[in-house]
Amino acid sequence: MSAKYKLTENPPASAKNGIQNLHARIVPSRTATIDDLAAEISTISTFSSGDIKGLLESFTQVVTNRLKNGENVNLDGLGYYSVSLDCPKDITSEKRIRAESIRFRNVNFRCSNKMKASLKSMKLERVPAVKKKEFTGEERLQRIISKMNELRTVTCTDCMGVNQCSRYIALQDLNTLIESGKIEKLGHGKNVLYMLRP
Repeated sequence: MSAKYKLTENPPASAKNGIQNLHARIVPSRTATIDDLAAEISTISTFSSGDIKGLLESFTQVVTNRLKNGENVNLDGLGYYSVSLDCPKDITSEKRIRAESIRFRNVNFRCSNKMKASLKSMKLERVPAVKKKEFTGEERLQRIISKMNELRTVTCTDCMGVNQCSRYIALQDLNTLIESGKIEKLGHGKNVLYMLRP
């Protein structure tokens, strides 16, 4: 089997001399679940898929506990897990920081060299380009608002999907709606949601 990819244009802000470069992006065929992994592992081992699923769930819990205890986790052949933290902004003195104000931010994953080397031999197949329907700026804004009425909160990725546009355009549209007072932004970093103002 081969993995499929498509070519997409870089955001306008990165264009040089008005020419937008292309970059390749994987087109996922599907998302494998823990049940899928358990079923596949059972075909190459003497364990049942149920046993393997239970093992994987226990494995996830143990890794989570290790990270909670301040340890990094190195899985040979897979990668290296570590935790990143959030600290209040504009703090210049350690005396002004309390332990309660330091919070979990994200889990970092660094792929192992062994896995990287294995993935270099992956077969790739380009999918035919599909002509995107282009919406006007006003149409895009209205479609975002309609999506918010449907889901209550949306992500930038949701807006990219509903308007078939780049992340750059989606963020521009969301900022326009924020500045006009129609929506508000919740969260920060990679955990940002947008919703209509009451």
